[in-house]
Amino acid sequence: MTQNYPKPTESLKTAKNDLKKWGYCLLENAIPKNLNIKSMERLIEQAEAEKRLNIAYEDGSKAKKWGEFNNKDTNAGINQRVWMLPNKGKVFLDILQNHNYVDCIKEIVGEEFLVSSFGANIAKPGGIAMDLHTDQWWLPDPVNRNEKFLPPGSISRKKFNHKINEDILINTDLISRPAVSNVLIMLNGMSEKNGGTLIVPGSHLFGRHPDKILDKDIATISAEGPPGCAIITDGRLWHGTGANITQKNRLALLITFCGPQFRPQENFTLGIRKEVFLQLDDYQKEILGFKVWNGYGRTGNPTDTFLNFKNTEIGELKI
Repeated sequence: MTQNYPKPTESLKTAKNDLKKWGYCLLENAIPKNLNIKSMERLIEQAEAEKRLNIAYEDGSKAKKWGEFNNKDTNAGINQRVWMLPNKGKVFLDILQNHNYVDCIKEIVGEEFLVSSFGANIAKPGGIAMDLHTDQWWLPDPVNRNEKFLPPGSISRKKFNHKINEDILINTDLISRPAVSNVLIMLNGMSEKNGGTLIVPGSHLFGRHPDKILDKDIATISAEGPPGCAIITDGRLWHGTGANITQKNRLALLITFCGPQFRPQENFTLGIRKEVFLQLDDYQKEILGFKVWNGYGRTGNPTDTFLNFKNTEIGELKI
């Protein structure tokens, strides 16, 4: 029965409790309504332009394939991704402010954090569901003192540790702490029919990643909410994009946050355009990786606070 699972709410207290208990919450008005409308308009415009210029990233497409999808008809029903949104309109920078969702992600990643990635997923009619996964598959699992483990540099999206099949179920008393929080903003609303995110409530406490064979029959529910609502997740939650069986596109923004000691998915310090960087305030610079954190992320001097595009680092010297 699903009546006890999270429902859309404007209460930050309720949302935080849901996040702790179920591994996700549904926060209404995660961003202001006018910002939601403007960002949807800008996203549609950007996505159509990238499609027209043949530079769009689409699930299962031959040109710019993303993910392990096998749509036979590569001209229809393909979900479209739009990456690096801070470069693609000031309205997206405005989303990276201290809006309602920030109080929730702090429950997971703490007071200081980085934007790991900021993109969009347009789930189109005919798309297929994504496999269940977690957003912190790269985090090394906890181990007992003498247990064999997979070195961190050998971890991949398909290989998390040495345990396989039924052995995965062994030693789940030890559990990794959360290091990531994902905020999916439902620009035009989300439902089971239009490809709402599939989730396994409470799976953030399972102590392992989903296995495609072992967990093939596990029950999922679909996250649903009105425009402007956000599903905010604990990085350990099992989830995946659902299949859109309607006749309209489902538009969503995805902002992944991580602790400041982890490597982001998108390299904003290299990828942010200079004219965009000049628009950033200090808060935006901090969460996009332009602030030195306890000496990490520096370009030379560990006492620097913020990085700049103007490189003044000491080069090769001779006396």
